[in-house]
Amino acid sequence: MELCFLQAECGDAAYLVYQGNDGKMHHVLVDSGYERTYRHVLSDVIDAAPTIDLWVVSHIHDDHIGGAIAYARAVLRGELADKVGQWCYNHPRPGVLALTGEGGPEVSKATSIGQGDELTAFLSSRKKLPQADVVNTLKAMNLYGLQFHWLSPSPRKLKKLRNKYTDASVPLEKDEWSKVSAANAASGNDYYLKIEDFDLSGWKQDTNIDNGSSMAFLTDLNGFRVLWLADAHPRVLVKALKDMGHTPLKRLRCDYVKVTHHGSKGNNSDALYSLIDCRHYVISVDGENRHYLPSKESIARILRNGQRNIKADRYHFYFTYDNSTLRRIFQVDGAEGLTFWNFEVNYIPPGNKWLHFPRPNAD
Repeated sequence: MELCFLQAECGDAAYLVYQGNDGKMHHVLVDSGYERTYRHVLSDVIDAAPTIDLWVVSHIHDDHIGGAIAYARAVLRGELADKVGQWCYNHPRPGVLALTGEGGPEVSKATSIGQGDELTAFLSSRKKLPQADVVNTLKAMNLYGLQFHWLSPSPRKLKKLRNKYTDASVPLEKDEWSKVSAANAASGNDYYLKIEDFDLSGWKQDTNIDNGSSMAFLTDLNGFRVLWLADAHPRVLVKALKDMGHTPLKRLRCDYVKVTHHGSKGNNSDALYSLIDCRHYVISVDGENRHYLPSKESIARILRNGQRNIKADRYHFYFTYDNSTLRRIFQVDGAEGLTFWNFEVNYIPPGNKWLHFPRPNAD
């Protein structure tokens, strides 16, 4: 099995290849970054794959859906054949038929609809628009032996999204940060604080409706488990994990966690990480963004979680970029800080456009 996290700036795009229970190799895409991510790396991945069995688009923000839109436009222009067999995507509007019509509009000519509407129209025109909503009450999906256990969104969170966009004239939100008031926006990064200096006694959840509609899920291939958290709301994830029978004393064991919302404070909670038993955490972020992500406080919550045995559990963090900003996060902690908290930090190798992971060794 190959697991790859692509460079998508402050966005998500990933790719996995595995041998299914039919003996054949299968290909799955998870999110797609920005439209420019398609040009930077995603088009190369798609060109190299004979087919894409499944493409999961977690939600409608441009740092997750943009590359899929670029792919759709390339198909409509005749630049490549459509090689995606199945999509998991929750359309954002309650009146989809009114949007797409008989077979959908000419997406390549659409200028007034948002990216989520554009993907809806493209999939409808090719009869690939999912007929059922992907929510956490849906039973697990089996794709040639790869199990998908849906953790988010809840039906209520998806309904809130569609209530927000009931009026088709209301433009879809491309970037939630443009809605953040100056009073609530981050005024800078928190990298000057040591891990032990953070006050973790309080926590406030992200309230963005579009993020709350994110598809988050657990993939399981013969015990190799990856937790894909998109930009989901932690309280929904916590409830879903508890419904699966997990508790702080019976945590979900997984091999990798794709940290939610690029390491933002409002999407990473103590309650969430108290239910997860994992040593390897991937943060899809470039560090050079106006949102000051990743937040070091989020990493501190992972490292200092009360269910972790610090001496026994060596943690590994992986960044999809390597630059001075990301390397500055732990400078104040020094080598002694990394030793005390028993973790290491890994950056993308020079010249690479994605992080590639084999099955990790137990450590």
